[in-house]
Amino acid sequence: MQFHIDRQANGVLSGWIVPNNPGGTPHVKVIVNDEEIAVIGPNVNRQDIKDLGLHTTGFVGFHIDDKIVKGIQKADNVQLVEQETGLMVHRHTASPFRIEKRVMFFNLCVVPQIRMRNMASDLFSLTYTNSERITFATISSILINHNAHSQFVMGRNNHNRIAEFLLSREYMRIALLRDPIVELAERLIMIKQISRSSNRKLLENLVSGLENLFGLCETIDLESEESLHDAFTRLRPQQAQAIADPFVRTLVCDQGDAPEERHISMALDRLAEFDAVGVEERIDAFNACVEEVTGRDIFGGYEPYALPGTMELAERLQGIDKVQEYLEFDALLYRELRGVIDTEFGAAAPAPAGGVPQAAQRR
Repeated sequence: MQFHIDRQANGVLSGWIVPNNPGGTPHVKVIVNDEEIAVIGPNVNRQDIKDLGLHTTGFVGFHIDDKIVKGIQKADNVQLVEQETGLMVHRHTASPFRIEKRVMFFNLCVVPQIRMRNMASDLFSLTYTNSERITFATISSILINHNAHSQFVMGRNNHNRIAEFLLSREYMRIALLRDPIVELAERLIMIKQISRSSNRKLLENLVSGLENLFGLCETIDLESEESLHDAFTRLRPQQAQAIADPFVRTLVCDQGDAPEERHISMALDRLAEFDAVGVEERIDAFNACVEEVTGRDIFGGYEPYALPGTMELAERLQGIDKVQEYLEFDALLYRELRGVIDTEFGAAAPAPAGGVPQAAQRR
C-alpha cells in the first residue's frame, strides 16, 4: 500500500491511497473523536497516480469535508484508517500533549516492547510499531508523509534502506540495544513458543526475518546444553544468517550482505550520528538521552523485561563457542557502546559471572 495526504486545512482532507492490489479500490475508515462514523471509497480520479504507474485506473483519490462526513470540520480528533491493512494514514488532534517531532526508534529486540509503544502513542499524533513488518512501499509513504509533523516509528528496519527518507524529512533517530546473547535467547524462546502454537501461521509474522529458525527450534531442546551445542555446530547457512550479528546487520549492512569486522567501527560511527542511543541494561541513561533531545520523558518508568527462561538460556548459550562466533561483531559493538554509556553516566552494578547482564523477568 502507498498513500499521501495532499491537504489538511479548514476541515478538508484530501489525498490518495493505492492498495496492495494496484487494480483494487481502496476504502478508508473515518474515526471522529474515537468513534468510527463512516467507511468511504474513493471519490476523486487521480490521473497523476495512473500516469506514474501506481494504479491501473487512478480512481484512488479522496476529498473529505463536512458534506462527505458530517461534523468532521469541527471535530477535535480525526483519524483515517485504511480498511484492508488497518494502517492509520492520517490523524489530527487538538491534544496539547503531542510531541511535534518525527522520531525513528530503532528498537532491535525481536519481542515487541508493548509498553514503550503505548507510552509513545499517547504523545505523538501518528505511531507505527513493528515497522519491519510493513512493506517497503508503505514504510516509504509513512516516512515521507509531509503532513505528519508528530510521528513515531519503531522497529528493526534496515537503516541503509530507509536512510534517505529519514534524512530528507529530518527524523530524530534513536536506538536501543541489549546484550546480544540475551537477545538471541529470547528470539529462540519466542520462536519455540510460536512453533508449538495452534495459531502458528497467525503468529509467525511476529518474528519477521527469522523464518529460517523455525526448523531449528522445533528440534532443539533449549534446556539441554548438549542439544544446544549440537544444533549450533550444524546450522544450515540460512539459519546461520538469521542468527549472525543482527545489530550490525541492521545498522550498517546493505540487505543480503554478511557482517564483517570493518562494520563494527561503521556501526559505532552510525550510532554516533543518532540523537539518542542506549542499552536496555542502562535504561536510565537511555531515558535521560531521549528526554534531552525530545523535551519529554517518553519512556519514564519503563522497566525492561524478558520472556520467562531467557536469562537461564542466555547463561547456557554463553558457554557455546559457535554462539560466540555468530555474535562476535554484535558483542564487540555492544561492549564498546556499553563502555561509552557507563563512562558518560557512571558505571552501573556489575554484570553477574559469565557476562550476561541482569534483566527484569516480567511480562
